[in-house]
Amino acid sequence: MRINEVLNFTLFIKNFIEFPEFHIKHKNMVDNLKPCVFHPENAKDCPIFRLNYIIDQAEQNATERDLMLHYGGVISIKLDWDCNLDRNIKVCKPKYSFIRLDVPFREKPFSFGFNFRYASYWKHKSTTYRALTKAYGFRFIIAVSGKAGKFDIITLTLNTGSIVGIFGFATFFCDIILLHLSKQARIYRKHVFEAVRLKTRFNRVLKSSKDAIKNNEEKYSNFEPKKRRSLSNGTHENIRKSHGQTVVMRPLTLFNSQQIIPSQSV
Repeated sequence: MRINEVLNFTLFIKNFIEFPEFHIKHKNMVDNLKPCVFHPENAKDCPIFRLNYIIDQAEQNATERDLMLHYGGVISIKLDWDCNLDRNIKVCKPKYSFIRLDVPFREKPFSFGFNFRYASYWKHKSTTYRALTKAYGFRFIIAVSGKAGKFDIITLTLNTGSIVGIFGFATFFCDIILLHLSKQARIYRKHVFEAVRLKTRFNRVLKSSKDAIKNNEEKYSNFEPKKRRSLSNGTHENIRKSHGQTVVMRPLTLFNSQQIIPSQSV
């Protein structure tokens, strides 16, 4: 049997936390707590929750919510603290979340919802009676987790040193100092960098042409000067000597068929 007014029941969650390392204790209630009901926008600091709000957050399906009201269910309420201790501790408030833990009814489980049995005893005319009742309802499991942090110069220095070592910033800054700020920067730069002169294609072709011309000049410079020798027919021949051979250059003689010039031996 469903009781519609059960949705207006309220649940008061009272939670106390402690951070032993910082010697701080805190609670989820304000000092001057007034009658209120939690609202995600208008009343975030209020620790009193309406059952209707909890069920809506834990289960979005309307059919499943109706079955939960008939057969009960298990809901987890989680309080998550994340405190910045550099600020006032009163500013730190928990974040509430609601999750359904029992198996949904649409999956047709062997055991669904949540129920429990209890016995009632009474006595009438020296006879003892017992009534065993099976009740359906909601079971809430509250879990608390949190963390807190505070600025520490030693921790910051250690983390910065680790980052510098990991990413190689130390080498980078040392090179900048040695290359630009030290007195021996020029000497250090010579050991670190290697000068490379890039030549264009035109310069390479020009150099190849010059080398070819130079080789030809060296080849022909080994010949001796020309020598002229008179021939018996009144002509001259040019003789050029080179290493290992003699080259004879004779002039061309023209004649006609009617005039025969006797040949002369050389």
